[in-house]
Amino acid sequence: MSACGKLHAATLELTKGTSLKHRLAVAFSKHLREIDASELPAALQEQFLEIRQGLESVRPLPGESAVQATVRKMSVEQANLVAARIVDLFGDVARATTVTTVTTVTTLPRAPEGVPLNGYRERPETLHVVPHLYAAEA
Repeated sequence: MSACGKLHAATLELTKGTSLKHRLAVAFSKHLREIDASELPAALQEQFLEIRQGLESVRPLPGESAVQATVRKMSVEQANLVAARIVDLFGDVARATTVTTVTTVTTLPRAPEGVPLNGYRERPETLHVVPHLYAAEA
């Protein structure tokens, strides 16, 4: 899965119904830990590293991970801030990595002269623009 996909999965983890601190720890452990900063656009690597270091800054007690210890020590306001930074980073990465697509232009064929179009008036040739869609990996 790409870095953008992992960030997307982390943001989805943050939307679940458990406590924010639990969601934050799970989002990091399951998704953010797997991201190599070099996979991100250069302008966003430092921001990601700050989030990662901030989530592993407390020495763990026996039986817990550094992220669990860090999140345990956070206030609710600090946890909210870190969660918001993760969501913002996902948005920034998604915008930076979205490939600009070229739209396809097609011309609809006209009905031959004298052929009725099932009661609808004939329309002149119309150009239709069909955008390519980008779907984030889940």
